[in-house]
Amino acid sequence: MPVPSLRWRTLIAPTLLICILLYAALLRMDALFQSYGPYEQPQWLAAMQPSVGAAASTLTPGWRWRHVDTPYVGGDPINYLKFAREMRHFYAAHVREPMFPALTRIGLLLTGDADVGVSITSIFFALLTLVATYKLGALMGSPIVGLAAAAMLAIDTSAVYWAIGGWRDELFAFFAVSCAWAWVRFARDSTRANAILAGALSGGACLTRITTLALIAPAVIWVLATSNAPLRTDGEYSARRRGADIRTRLALAVGVMAILVAPFLINCAIATGDPFYAINNHIDFYLKREASADVSRRHGAAGEADAPISAVSYSLSKFESRPIAALDNAVRGVFVYPFDNKWVGLDEWYAGLGTALAGLAIAGLVGWLWSPDGRLLLCMFFGALVPFSMTWTVLGGAEWRLTLFAYAFYLVAAFWVVDKAVRFARATIIARDARPWEYVTRRDIVRAVAIVLALVMITGVCVVAAPYAVAREALTYGEPVTITAGPRDRWFFADGWSKLVVEGNVTTRFAAKPAASLRIFLPEARAYGLTLRMNPVAPSTASRQSVELSLNGTHLEDLTLSWNPERMGQYEATIPAGIVTPGVQHLGLRSDSAFKLWYVRIVPQ
Repeated sequence: MPVPSLRWRTLIAPTLLICILLYAALLRMDALFQSYGPYEQPQWLAAMQPSVGAAASTLTPGWRWRHVDTPYVGGDPINYLKFAREMRHFYAAHVREPMFPALTRIGLLLTGDADVGVSITSIFFALLTLVATYKLGALMGSPIVGLAAAAMLAIDTSAVYWAIGGWRDELFAFFAVSCAWAWVRFARDSTRANAILAGALSGGACLTRITTLALIAPAVIWVLATSNAPLRTDGEYSARRRGADIRTRLALAVGVMAILVAPFLINCAIATGDPFYAINNHIDFYLKREASADVSRRHGAAGEADAPISAVSYSLSKFESRPIAALDNAVRGVFVYPFDNKWVGLDEWYAGLGTALAGLAIAGLVGWLWSPDGRLLLCMFFGALVPFSMTWTVLGGAEWRLTLFAYAFYLVAAFWVVDKAVRFARATIIARDARPWEYVTRRDIVRAVAIVLALVMITGVCVVAAPYAVAREALTYGEPVTITAGPRDRWFFADGWSKLVVEGNVTTRFAAKPAASLRIFLPEARAYGLTLRMNPVAPSTASRQSVELSLNGTHLEDLTLSWNPERMGQYEATIPAGIVTPGVQHLGLRSDSAFKLWYVRIVPQ
């Protein structure tokens, strides 16, 4: 190994990582003191406040965090404090997996049983998540990849904000990223030590969230499926023998995980009759949050003790009742929602930084398709998102913290592709005698083009066809549908509309021509109610501006626009059953002056 590489790995990279950790700790402790402080006890925490404040005023952007008079109330952290203080046995049957309450006990011990112990616990594992991110980046690319990914996660304001709250998501992120690192190591080199490491980290992850099985199962299946893949130096016999060794050590990894997790599952089964009580007990909460009479009828009224439902049944029922909507939500829950709500915290440092890294992350994720390690990571990563994809549309289910672990993967992917680009440039420009394309075959090129075309087609279906299919399914079942201006409105907003315009938390399209139209689907000849949320572009024209509403050229109503600076206007209209022909319809909107439309809601009557 070249000396500069050795210095990087043994001296420079660890030193830079320590600097990143110290700065991340400074940001989080400053946020803690501003939000929940000042502290008089414990003494060591109180003694830190002046020096942290002085250092933060010099070394940080000087963010002002909102002060919370009663921290931890109104969410899981107050329960974690309660569970930690009541905990007498690590593997005791409980509604929560034991790892975070047990570690919170250590935090409480360090803080003299003060509530801030739960924040210290989450901050500590937020820092360890940076270490895990560094290790994964270094394994996939180089120490620079790991350092860059860890640095971005360290300074993201959203990550800082959630780290002080006392949630278990930092602990889960640490285990999820560490598991990915350990399983990639095991896939590369299936030694007993790597098997035990992968199994131990997987066990810890499951004891933090049982749903981590969705991350680990793809890794086990992947290693099992590729165990007999021959190497260039393998003969047929040696490949079989190597495959048998890998499967034996894979069984060791799964066995270690099972030994760690089984006592908790067994105790839950004995005490409650359900080994997965820690998951299934929370389904009632989701049913209540959904506030869906249809769901309640299928599963029994929320809160009925004689009508329990498992997480698997809860998920499958969504596909049984509304398969298109359920599939659309699941796909967006895996590929869109966890990606979309990241990156904003980096723009607090430099405008456009998050957007640039988001683009690189997409390129990196696609690039992993051509790497064996990358394909394994993708299987684990997207598998881990599946449980969240079932609940992200429920109120509170799309909070940033829930997919914190995904951010580490995105950032590693972003800097991985940068690292690959730099290596390619060095090989082609600096090392003139190198030929990086030498081993690219026609088959590789065809496969690459096929993958890219498939991704483009899937994206097109998700953006254009899926929203139409979901709306059609809902109306067919007699349910209301809301057609909202947004990234997936291409099929609905037919003619005469501007590009998307974002104003605060509202996204609209302007009627760019006197006549604009919406394409909608009405499944049967019945009356439909319409609710339109729109405003005049120029407030001065309000009360004098009228929008003529028509269906397939048949006049429906003239809507006189009003203006309220605090609320977008709401207007009602009715489509009579007599003018409806089942199928695709054109809803026309005509006005002499420009207006902006937020959404149209269609309600079967």
